[in-house]
Amino acid sequence: MVEILDKSTPTCVVVRFGGKVTGEEYKKFLEAIDERLERNPLVNMVADLSEFEFYGDFKAFKEDCHFGTHEFRKLNKCAFVGDRKWIDLVVRLMGPLTRAEEKAFGAGKLDEAFEWASS
Repeated sequence: MVEILDKSTPTCVVVRFGGKVTGEEYKKFLEAIDERLERNPLVNMVADLSEFEFYGDFKAFKEDCHFGTHEFRKLNKCAFVGDRKWIDLVVRLMGPLTRAEEKAFGAGKLDEAFEWASS
């Protein structure tokens, strides 16, 4: 499941990934990022990964790899919400691929992550 949350703004995509994410669902997330990047060079992202299990199909994995090598490089600030050990690892792995300022937040800290990413 991929859900673009109502908290999203024209310059900040707030997304929740849950369960097993399919490629078609992941594409909605990429479209939300692309729409904002077309209008503003400084786009931020908050990703709640608290309930993410894994990719539901190979297409989702492929779309995520595309995001990591294309759109993610263009983001300004990226906040990741979820299990701190897992999220800290994601931030360390993705850091070299982007110019974005990244920060990890524990599960349940979506509002705090949004405030940071929106500032």
